[in-house]
Amino acid sequence: MDQAETPYDETRIDIEINITWRYGKRGVRMSTMNSTLWHRVWCAVFAGLIVCSSAWAINPSTDSITAVYDHPQGKSKTELSAKGGLSTFVKFNGNAILFDTGGEACPLVQNLEELGLDATLIDAIVLSHNHWNHVYGLPGVLSATAMKPKVYVPAPAAEGFLQQNPRADVVAVSKPTGILPGAWLVGPMQLDFRGGKIAEQVLVLDRKDGLVVIVGCSHRGIVSVVEQVKEVFGHRKIKLVAGGFHLRAVSKKEIKEISLRLQQMGVKSLALSHCTGDPALKIFREEWGDRVVSLDFGDTIDF
Repeated sequence: MDQAETPYDETRIDIEINITWRYGKRGVRMSTMNSTLWHRVWCAVFAGLIVCSSAWAINPSTDSITAVYDHPQGKSKTELSAKGGLSTFVKFNGNAILFDTGGEACPLVQNLEELGLDATLIDAIVLSHNHWNHVYGLPGVLSATAMKPKVYVPAPAAEGFLQQNPRADVVAVSKPTGILPGAWLVGPMQLDFRGGKIAEQVLVLDRKDGLVVIVGCSHRGIVSVVEQVKEVFGHRKIKLVAGGFHLRAVSKKEIKEISLRLQQMGVKSLALSHCTGDPALKIFREEWGDRVVSLDFGDTIDF
């Protein structure tokens, strides 16, 4: 078991969530598990350990997600800059996690400064997948943090990251992994994409009132992502899913089916950004009401 075991208690009382939204101030260690069978075995063992342990229960507090870099290019309600991509600054349980690093180094570092977010306080960096608009800002933020935080990447891409950033403390994630108390990666989800293969991972924050799931692009499909999170975490309730849903080229009918499926799976609220697309955002707003918000860069949601 990596890091620390996560709490799970079947007797927890369901707590309805309230998400408050506010606007920003201005505006290799390679260890892969290639077998699907072994992956399922590991998930079963992991879920069992979650059920048996309560040592790392995280009490609800004022945690937050701030979009410091977001797509599409040139669309901004502030003077913040971005060339295209995604990066979010996560405050959770007294720690700071940078999830993805956008498409360019200088704008990312400038945006952190503009929003009053201290890069030197970042405890960990998580890269969801190896697409340029999620990783190109990494050298800049590593420089700003004096190379301090570990960089967690999907195992299939770890060697490439080490070659590109030889001084970085790169950790190859091949299975459910704890990175900080209450903060977990469920392991890489691999798929074929545009003639190649990618591996994508998501960040899960474990709170007593439910899980908060932070996604990059959800290339495998947001429903599949949520299913894997539930498989790993013993079907815990999901308080919030935030990030890109990759629905720009998806039909309205499919989007409505995805919306319904997420509600049937017990997802309480959504914060949509990046590659989700305006048509999908409109449909989710119609069907979810005030349980869905748009997370554009410069925006913060507390949970």
